[in-house]
Amino acid sequence: MPVRPRSRVGPFAAVLFVALALACEQAPQDTDPAVMQPAAPSPADALLLASARVGLPPEGMRIEDLPDPEGPGAAAMQMYCTACHALPHPTMHSATDWPSVTRRMWLRIGLLGGGYTVPEPEMGHRIVLLDYLTANALQVAATLPDAPGREAFIKTCGQCHELPDPRQHNAQDWFVVVRRMNQHMEEILGVTATSEEVETIVQYLTAVTTS
Repeated sequence: MPVRPRSRVGPFAAVLFVALALACEQAPQDTDPAVMQPAAPSPADALLLASARVGLPPEGMRIEDLPDPEGPGAAAMQMYCTACHALPHPTMHSATDWPSVTRRMWLRIGLLGGGYTVPEPEMGHRIVLLDYLTANALQVAATLPDAPGREAFIKTCGQCHELPDPRQHNAQDWFVVVRRMNQHMEEILGVTATSEEVETIVQYLTAVTTS
């Protein structure tokens, strides 16, 4: 059997490696800093980031702020939900919406692939999560009494979620709740209600609650 000549790729590769290493050491001195700046995001990238931001819960929620914070439902939310985004509150969605929302999240986790340390809840934990979320979900208004401020309430609060039942909070709490929701709306949508609109909505909810 003829003997194949020894390849010369090895020495050549070593020389090439040294040359590249020297070039990399000199690159920062010879390169224009303006060229090194990252490219601006394209309109498609900006739209993708904006749409993702709209669908994410706002920052600032703590497990202590959740209903029954020491229970298994809150613990499951802390374990699984915060692996990808900020901790949500059960009142972000109604009881009819949470099943589809959680299913969408579980499908996304399954499609992430390798390289991500995101825990995927087993069936038992999924049941605990869904029971907890639906039990403490946003209480949706069946009907809204006709009073001054009703249209402002529908137009503003309906941008992010179903309209809540005014009776789920008392008159003293609605002022704090509306201000917090207005801050969340600014963080998620980039818009905010005016102080006059906030006052109108609070007056409506307070009047409906006490009527």
